[in-house]
Amino acid sequence: MRRDQIAPHLQPCLVPADGHPNALALVAPPTPRSIPDGGRYHALFAGAEAALRRLQVAMARIPESDLVTRTLARREAVASSQIEGTRTNLPQLLAYEATRGTTGLPPDVAITERYVAALQLGLERVRAEGRRALDLPLIHRLHAVLMQDQAGVVPVGAWRDTQAWIGGSPRIEDATFVPAPPARIAACMAEMAGSILQYAPRGEEQGALTLVAQLAIAHAQFETIHPYADGNGRTGRLLLPLMLAAEGYPPLYLSGVLLRARVAYYSALAAVQLRGDWGPWLELLARAIVEASDESVAIASDLVAMADRWERRLARFRSHSATRRLPRFLLGHPVLSVQQAATGLGVSQPAANAALNNLLAEGIVGLANERQWGRVFQANEILQRLDRPPA
Repeated sequence: MRRDQIAPHLQPCLVPADGHPNALALVAPPTPRSIPDGGRYHALFAGAEAALRRLQVAMARIPESDLVTRTLARREAVASSQIEGTRTNLPQLLAYEATRGTTGLPPDVAITERYVAALQLGLERVRAEGRRALDLPLIHRLHAVLMQDQAGVVPVGAWRDTQAWIGGSPRIEDATFVPAPPARIAACMAEMAGSILQYAPRGEEQGALTLVAQLAIAHAQFETIHPYADGNGRTGRLLLPLMLAAEGYPPLYLSGVLLRARVAYYSALAAVQLRGDWGPWLELLARAIVEASDESVAIASDLVAMADRWERRLARFRSHSATRRLPRFLLGHPVLSVQQAATGLGVSQPAANAALNNLLAEGIVGLANERQWGRVFQANEILQRLDRPPA
């Protein structure tokens, strides 16, 4: 990276790239405690926070919200991983969870499933401890879970130990961005964790950062530091739902919106890194929060309406039977095995199998791929709704 690629006010942050005497690296400047010209974004931030409140109210009114958010978490795992180039889609991830096998599935399906595990780990911590859970040991654990398949290839759950650069060229001199040398990472991350991940307003500050501004700053700062050898994008995107959940909001999954706006997403982060221009990223994230919140509310409403309709079609069965309870269970398990249904409903495998056969006869579920996976069922109507882009 050359000096003329960086805005003048960021050039004091340039240092020699580790092991590359002809290139410069940028040590992330201290995490912002205010938004430059923040008044310009007041309406955007207010709209995003209003959308978060709508999501909070809507999910509180849905008895099956945990099942819906379980499925949305897997949708997030797929989208966040696809931003990085994986090919696994949502039905394939759900089939992998149902079968624990990779027959007939993309080779990166297990990598996508690691995102689900890391997300669940993080949510458990922040729900119990709030923002103070968002410390460096937790970030390392999240990365270790995400990247466990790369253990022995790159440092997993540890800061990178080599100079990194971003861009399609094999030459660092042609890189679009060169983050800090390895020796600078620990200090940058410690400053970031204390300043924004565990954010608390300081007495001398004129005004507290809005939650939306905190999300924007945290993600951009993490990506600017680029602390790991691989998996930075997925780890950095994990911070967004975890920060929201730590503040008592339902986890909001933004990667679907960011995937659809991938070019603008990368461009907006580059504007922060190279020019210190926060505007494009603040605007993109605020609009993504509105879009993702409204999309989540719409999906939750549609899925619950499906379950209501299916229950009416199954009214001839006893109200507490496995057959009558399965429609709700499908909201969190749109692809499932007999064993999953038995465990989830607390019934025997024969009872679960009979219940699934009843739903199969009604056309509520179909067989996914009996030749390769055995009796794995999928609720096609749910999968089609989850695949539908927002209006």
